[in-house]
Amino acid sequence: MGLIGFYIRMIDFTDIAEQIKKGIADEWQSQGHDLTGKFREGMTYQIKNTADSTFIFILDNTDSGYGKIINEGVRADQIKYPYARARIRGLTMYAKLRMGASDKDAVSIAFAIATKHAKEGMPLPSSKRFSKTGNRTHFVEDAEKRFKKIIENSIAKQLEWQSQ
Repeated sequence: MGLIGFYIRMIDFTDIAEQIKKGIADEWQSQGHDLTGKFREGMTYQIKNTADSTFIFILDNTDSGYGKIINEGVRADQIKYPYARARIRGLTMYAKLRMGASDKDAVSIAFAIATKHAKEGMPLPSSKRFSKTGNRTHFVEDAEKRFKKIIENSIAKQLEWQSQ
């Protein structure tokens, strides 16, 4: 009776999750959203294994789920309180960072942007000038188009390394 040998190859899904996270962050930046770095810093992942599958979840850990809002956009009729304190505070910071506005000017700009959002939704068509891709929404879906290739390359590289 002979011995039976098994050669098991393990795939490092951490590497794949890191690459997916980076792909999303890179698309976010290409669309012109990476002003403070908070979304990129707040993105994490979880890997869940079941009996027959491995799932990678990319999580937006920013305070307000900002990534989802930017990814999907917001119709004008969904903006119930355009002058809410938190919105104006965020838009004021945006005006300072993006436009270099003074404190006083930034508040005026914030109210003007909030008014325009209430009429046209977000993102505003004029914000496309900040994008390298011409898109300002659906950065996750745009990045996802590259995931299959990222995953295939990572697995191929890992299997090649293990066979040496």
